[in-house]
Amino acid sequence: MAREKTTARESATAQLVQGRPVATLGRGLTLIKTGRTPRPVVRPEDNTTVLLKKAARALNKPGIDRSVVFRGPNAARIFAYYADPQDPTRVVREAADGTKVVGSLVDGKFRASKA
Repeated sequence: MAREKTTARESATAQLVQGRPVATLGRGLTLIKTGRTPRPVVRPEDNTTVLLKKAARALNKPGIDRSVVFRGPNAARIFAYYADPQDPTRVVREAADGTKVVGSLVDGKFRASKA
């Protein structure tokens, strides 16, 4: 079975379209397979290696500023979670106003301890 040769056609709006016609759907409407689109150009500073180095540098510093964690219009619903220093099996949830609740993660959701 021979493939149709790829042709370049000019559309009604005078745009040059290059590809293989797949189907004619009506008068003046043809479906054309164009092939793969080129990969988007990635800036060097957005490269994975560069971003990973930046993240490692940031995570190496002790602590994170509260204004960075609790930022935005939904700050009241944003919580910071961390392991309890006295008991690593427990999780501490800290709210934007500084209140801390000790609990654990059950099925991916935070459950406050009863005690």
